Amino acid sequence: MNLKKIGGLLLAAILLIGGVILAVKLISGAFALVHGALNTILGIVVILALLGIVAWMFSYARRNRK
Repeated sequence: MNLKKIGGLLLAAILLIGGVILAVKLISGAFALVHGALNTILGIVVILALLGIVAWMFSYARRNRK
């Protein structure tokens, strides 16, 4: 093997490894984005549930007042 073939193979290997690393980083970034969106949705649901409970408590207290 001459030096040009070795250099070409080395460059191809570096590009392949870089492509794999880039794909892994993109996929993990997408999962992080989905995870953050899910946390936001769950937070909004919890806040709405708490507001519903408070509204129910006030309506229950108003009905049972003597």
